[in-house]
Amino acid sequence: MDVSKELDRGCLLYDLKVGLSAAASSRRICQAFEDSDVNERTARHWFQKFRSDELSLCDKARTGRPHASDEEALQAAIEEDS
Repeated sequence: MDVSKELDRGCLLYDLKVGLSAAASSRRICQAFEDSDVNERTARHWFQKFRSDELSLCDKARTGRPHASDEEALQAAIEEDS
């Protein structure tokens, strides 16, 4: 099961609200979802954001080059250019 970042963050928010520590929360999430990449540092980061009343589970928009989201379109563009 591919765990989304938003699901991980939702679990972190829940764990914060019920009183778990960041370390316990990251262990619990990694135990439940083996492919989750929530480590203790990440959990602490999100706990800090949630405590400052920033409850959004999504990343903020950032400047810079956007990621290519459609690999097939990217591959077609490469083949056209060749």
